[in-house]
Amino acid sequence: MSDEQELESLQTELDLARCELQKTKLEIEENKQQLQQINTRRELDEQEKGLIAKQIARTDAKDAAREKIEAQKVYDSEMVTGRFINRRSPGKREEKLTYQKHGHEPVKWYPFDDGKVYTIPRGFADQINGGTIEDPLYYTPRFKQGQIEQDPSKPQSAINEIDTSDKKYAFVPLGFG
Repeated sequence: MSDEQELESLQTELDLARCELQKTKLEIEENKQQLQQINTRRELDEQEKGLIAKQIARTDAKDAAREKIEAQKVYDSEMVTGRFINRRSPGKREEKLTYQKHGHEPVKWYPFDDGKVYTIPRGFADQINGGTIEDPLYYTPRFKQGQIEQDPSKPQSAINEIDTSDKKYAFVPLGFG
């Protein structure tokens, strides 16, 4: 009978272990429910969701602008070699031009002699060659008049457009083949 007693003793231990396991599962479930009650968050309304979306969009836009500025700084800082041409006063010696592309950089003065070769930052070469269509640099403006109707109740300017094609300087890159 010792085998039967041993088997019964093992059965009893197994039943106790199952009871312990069941108690542990119940404790775990109770703890989960308590944590859920602690961590319950309120629902966001549409206005709050809109504000969050705007903040995320603004942050993304700032990051994109920052990346674009950094890429432009790298492009502008590349050194290019070219010939300086003074169209205003051909043959003039010691023409001094300033360069400051970005606000945090110091202003740099560059002396140029007409017809000589220099190595300067690409941003400065672009500036010498005229900037952009919206912001042309180093030009002599010519005002073109257009025909206007004289109506005293609607005063208009006689200037129809501004010609910015008269550039004062040029920087011609070398090494094109």
